[in-house]
Amino acid sequence: MDRGENILQLLPKLLPKKNVLFLTNNHSNECADQLAKEAINKSNPFFLPKPLSYLKSEIRSAVLSIWQDNWDNGETGRGTHDIVPRVSNKPVGWNREEIMFVTGHGPFPSYLLRFNLRTHDNCSCGEKGDPMHYATKCPFILSWHFQTPTVPLKLQWLKNILTNSFSRTRLRLLMRFICDKNNLIVEDNN
Repeated sequence: MDRGENILQLLPKLLPKKNVLFLTNNHSNECADQLAKEAINKSNPFFLPKPLSYLKSEIRSAVLSIWQDNWDNGETGRGTHDIVPRVSNKPVGWNREEIMFVTGHGPFPSYLLRFNLRTHDNCSCGEKGDPMHYATKCPFILSWHFQTPTVPLKLQWLKNILTNSFSRTRLRLLMRFICDKNNLIVEDNN
């Protein structure tokens, strides 16, 4: 299956190569009888080899495969991809604060700089203001700090925080503090 293949292009591959007759309440009984007689008299009757649920599962599988391919080969969201490498219809179970921390999409100078809402990406302490800085190094919020991970273990550190309920609570409280007290920890543009 090609990476950019459309679902509508998949349907003919999943359906049999014969005519399909769908009757609805809009057809009269006479019309339905006529169509049924024509279907019986044709030499090539149509038999649906699989139930409709099979077709739905094949479409769902094809869509997830395309989505997974796009997720694996995309250029954005690589940090999130490292934590959640498999796509799914089921939510991850993270709340707003956890999503902001993992994606870096929040009140962080490093994120706001991308949209020219800041002239620099530094925290008030002078270091780069990204989620890891606030969670481990920023001297203005020492009481919220987590232990700083080593570089090779950073991904495992983040996964552990997101699976431990106590750590997740601390992370939510940290993010709420950053959102509420942003003017204290983010240097003004002027």
